[in-house]
Amino acid sequence: MEKKISVKDLLMQAFLTGWELSDKSIAQDEYLQSAIQVIEVLQVEPENVYAEEGLGLTDGDEVDHLDDLLRADGQWLYYGVEAENFFLIQWYPDEASAKAKLAQLEELGDGKQYLVNLDLKRTNPTEAENFGNSNPVQLRS
Repeated sequence: MEKKISVKDLLMQAFLTGWELSDKSIAQDEYLQSAIQVIEVLQVEPENVYAEEGLGLTDGDEVDHLDDLLRADGQWLYYGVEAENFFLIQWYPDEASAKAKLAQLEELGDGKQYLVNLDLKRTNPTEAENFGNSNPVQLRS
């Protein structure tokens, strides 16, 4: 049976990985909540998070697809450029191909990029769980 992860959980794992790689000057839960709020107020464009089928996170004008299932095998790669207000999370069939893309992105030097660790656990799992559960978010492109 193929392993699956929801879009919501993949985003949380990407943010957790970002926190692990940070200087940890911000508490984990505060970091996660901040990352969630960035998406909910559309300071980044969540339509740049794609499933392998090519579907974006948005459906019309509302954040959607958070509970859709994606592959949890292979390797996910996070790439974000804060100055341009976007990030991507892309799937690769294996760690070697993801690391090759990671090396290309590091050469660009214009953003933050890392391999997403799907095994990380939140310190305080009862917090920062409202992602996508608030009122429908109106997206402004």
